[in-house]
Amino acid sequence: MTPEIQLSICIPAYNRPDWLKRGINSIISQGIVEQIEIIISDDSTDERCKKVVQELLINWSGQWQYQANKPSLGMAENWNYSLKLAQGKYVLVLHDDDFLYSESLQNILTKISDCDRAVMLFGVAVVDEQEKVLKRQLNEGYLVPKAALIKLLSNSSFVRFPAMVIQRQVFKEVGFFNAALGEPTDIDMWIRLFSRYGVLCVPTITCAYTVHSQALTMGVFNQTTIRRLLEIFSRVTDVLNPQELDRCKGKFFHQFILAGAFRMLRRKNLTEFRRVMELFNLPELQGLDCPLKWLFFRWVFGILSKLLPSFS
Repeated sequence: MTPEIQLSICIPAYNRPDWLKRGINSIISQGIVEQIEIIISDDSTDERCKKVVQELLINWSGQWQYQANKPSLGMAENWNYSLKLAQGKYVLVLHDDDFLYSESLQNILTKISDCDRAVMLFGVAVVDEQEKVLKRQLNEGYLVPKAALIKLLSNSSFVRFPAMVIQRQVFKEVGFFNAALGEPTDIDMWIRLFSRYGVLCVPTITCAYTVHSQALTMGVFNQTTIRRLLEIFSRVTDVLNPQELDRCKGKFFHQFILAGAFRMLRRKNLTEFRRVMELFNLPELQGLDCPLKWLFFRWVFGILSKLLPSFS
C-alpha cells in the first residue's frame, strides 16, 4: 500500500536548469522519500530543465511527476498547473531559483502532523546569488484573519513563496492564482487565504528565497503593478476600516517602492532607479503618510533621484 502523501513540493520551472538542479537536490538530499512528492511543471523553451529532472529523479525512489508545457502556460498558470497535479494533503510552491534547508522537510512534516491549520508560514532566509544570507524573516504565533491581513498589507515582503505551506483542499474553496492580475496575483491569493483562515507563523527557517537580477519580480516596479495592487487593496474594505487601510497602504507602498529603488541602485541601474522613485508621484499614491521607518530612506533616495541626471 502506497503511503499517504502529506506534502507535495510543487516546482514551476522556467529556463533556469542550474538553479532547478539546486532546488531538487535540496529536497532529495534530505533522505525522505515517504510522505512527500515532487511536482515539476516546466514552462521552459528548451529541454535543459527536463534533462536535469531526468538526471536527478529517474532513480529516486520517491514519488514525482514531470510535465513539459507546450506551449508555455505563463507564470501564474504554471503555478496553478503544478498545484492541480499535486496529491498531497499540503502543498509548498518552491520556485526553481529557491531551495530548502537541510532537515526542513522533517520540520514541516512534524508540524503538519501536530496541527491542522489550513495556512502556515515558516521562516525564510533571503539570500543573494552566492547564497549569502541578506536577512532572516521569522514570525511566531497564529494570526486571526484581520490581524493577518493587517500584517500582510503593511509589509510587502511579509510572505515569501517557499515559506508558505497550505492545505491543498483550500484551493477548491478560494480558487487558484488569478493570472489576469499579473505580478500581484500572489498578494491577491494571500488576501483570500488570510481573510478566511488567518495564518499560523512557525518560527523555524525552512527555505531560502533568492534575490537576483534574473528574478521575475524585478519587473514588478511599475505603474501597472501599483494600480493592480490598489485594486486588490480595495477588496478588503469589509474587513479593514478606511483609517486602517490607509495606514497599511502607507507602509506597504513605501516599502515596496523603496525596495525596488534599492535593487536598481545596487545594480547601478540609475535610469531604472529614478523611474521607480517617480512612482511616488502617481496621483493614486498622493496623501499617503510616510512611516517613520521609511522616512529617512525616502528623503535620501529622493535627493539622489534628483541629482542622478547630472551624473548620468
